[in-house]
Amino acid sequence: MKRLDGKTAIVTGGASGIGKAMSAAFAKEGANVVIADIDESKARAAAKEVAVHGRVTSIRVDVTDSTSANKMAAEIDREFGRIDILANNVGVRITKPFLEHSDQDWNIMIATNLTGPFFCARAVVPYMKKSGTGRIINTASIASFVGRPDRVAYVSAKSGLLGMTRAMAIDLGRMGITVNALAPGSINSPMNASQSNDKANDWGRETPMGRWGTAEDVANAAVFLALDESSYITGAELKVDGGWVSTKARAGELKN
Repeated sequence: MKRLDGKTAIVTGGASGIGKAMSAAFAKEGANVVIADIDESKARAAAKEVAVHGRVTSIRVDVTDSTSANKMAAEIDREFGRIDILANNVGVRITKPFLEHSDQDWNIMIATNLTGPFFCARAVVPYMKKSGTGRIINTASIASFVGRPDRVAYVSAKSGLLGMTRAMAIDLGRMGITVNALAPGSINSPMNASQSNDKANDWGRETPMGRWGTAEDVANAAVFLALDESSYITGAELKVDGGWVSTKARAGELKN
C-alpha cells in the first residue's frame, strides 16, 4: 500500500518546476492528483506526462480570483468526493530596483503569492473539515526570512505567507487540518534558470551542501508534510535550502 492511497491532492502552479515535481511525488505515493494552473493547455500536458505515476488530472484556476478558486474546489470535490491535500505552490517573482517597482508590480506579487494561497485555502477548507483531516502546504521562500536585492514586493509577499501559515494553523488545527510552509532556496527550477546557468556566479556553491537543490528535493519535503505521520506538525516552516539561511561562511572559509 502506498502512503497516500485514497487521498486527493491539489497542486497549484503544478504545470512546471517545483509544482510539477510535487504532482509526480504525490502520484507516486498513490494520491489522486489535480494539477491546477492558469495555463490550461500547459496543465493538461503536464498531467498527461505525470500520469505515468498514477491518476493525474488538470484544471484551470486563477488563484487571484476567489470565484475561480471556489469553483476549482467544488469541481474537484464533486469528482473525487474529498480534498485532502492542498499544495499552494503557485508563485511569480518580479526583480527590479526598489524605485522601479510599480503599483502593478506590487499588486501582482501580493495577489499571486499571498492572496492566492488564502483564496485557495479558504475554498478547500470546508471540504477538508467535512473529512475531519487535511494538509495545507504553502510554498514560501528563503526570501521569507531575509531581505533580497531588487525583490521588495516578492519578499513582502513571501514573508506574509509565513505569517498566514501560522495564523491558519491555529484557526484550523481543531478541524484536523495542519498548515505548514516549505521554504525553497537555490532550486534549479524555471524561476531560477538564468542564475543556475551562470557558471561564473554559482549560487549552489554558497550553500553548505555545495550544490543547487532540485525540484524533487522540495517535492520530497512536501510528501512528508502530507503524510499521516506528520499530523502533529503545524504552523511550521521547513527550509529546503541546503542550509543557506541558517549558516554563513566568510570568503575563503569553505573547504572542499
